Amino acid sequence: MKELINEYKLWVKENQKFIEHLKNHDSSLYTRIMPIYEVLNFLYGEYLQNPKNITKEIYKIFQVGFEYLHTQIFTSKVYLEKTFNNDFHKFLEYNSIIGYLLYIEDLRYELKEHNLSSDDQLINDLVIYLENLMTNKDDIPENTNLYVDREVHKMIDGSLDFHSIIDIFVDIAETLEIDLFNETDYIIGKELKNE
Repeated sequence: MKELINEYKLWVKENQKFIEHLKNHDSSLYTRIMPIYEVLNFLYGEYLQNPKNITKEIYKIFQVGFEYLHTQIFTSKVYLEKTFNNDFHKFLEYNSIIGYLLYIEDLRYELKEHNLSSDDQLINDLVIYLENLMTNKDDIPENTNLYVDREVHKMIDGSLDFHSIIDIFVDIAETLEIDLFNETDYIIGKELKNE
């Protein structure tokens, strides 16, 4: 586990600025990776406090989460560099499209893992459509989410109960009592006092 922890530490150092930019700009890509990132950071802290408490199951969770997070961030950074010439604000304009592309890759993986047939042409056409939106810097149609959803339903046709790795990490976070969606309430104005 020590080697994996050290690898994660170096990876975070290399990618933290990018992740923080996503977070600070309320990017849907950050929302996508946040459960995994938070669970990994929690487990990293647990390891530093007491390395002997890390079980094989925790090691596997950390390993799978790290590999997935690495792939998601790597792919996002490739789009930032190759499609948007490192223009972060232009990249953010298409972060929903990138999110759809990452989701489609997750779906492809799950279909393959469950030995389910899929219409590869349909999947490829959807990927090409989404990538062309970015490459051509086209306006994103308002109904893109409905279009992607409809095409995804055609792909799986009820044959897959899709529970993504992100969903799994939300469940893990709940088990570890990590509050992923903590919202702070603010009172604007003077404090109310009982008189």
